[in-house]
Amino acid sequence: MSQPEPSEIEESRREIARLTGALDALRVRFAEVDAADDYRRAELEGARAEAADARAQLREAQVRVDEYRRQVTELQQRCEQADEQRLRAEQERAAVIAALGRRARKVLAD
Repeated sequence: MSQPEPSEIEESRREIARLTGALDALRVRFAEVDAADDYRRAELEGARAEAADARAQLREAQVRVDEYRRQVTELQQRCEQADEQRLRAEQERAAVIAALGRRARKVLAD
């Protein structure tokens, strides 16, 4: 078995150094990618939590809106009833005034 040439040894050392440098660069890059992935995962979890909070707030707001609508409908009905009662009262008042007027004319005519 023959000894490798010094130039072959030197070339192999350079190749090993180049590959070691490339491997170190890849390790750094993978670490950066992993850190970025961890950051994105954390952001995603935060966004999911915010979305869940927003959905819960939306449900609560919808319940309030539904209650407000119910109250508005109830108040509208009460207003309509009050208007109807006022109209009836005005009609009854007018009928009473008319009857009193007729009676007064009759008394004065006698």
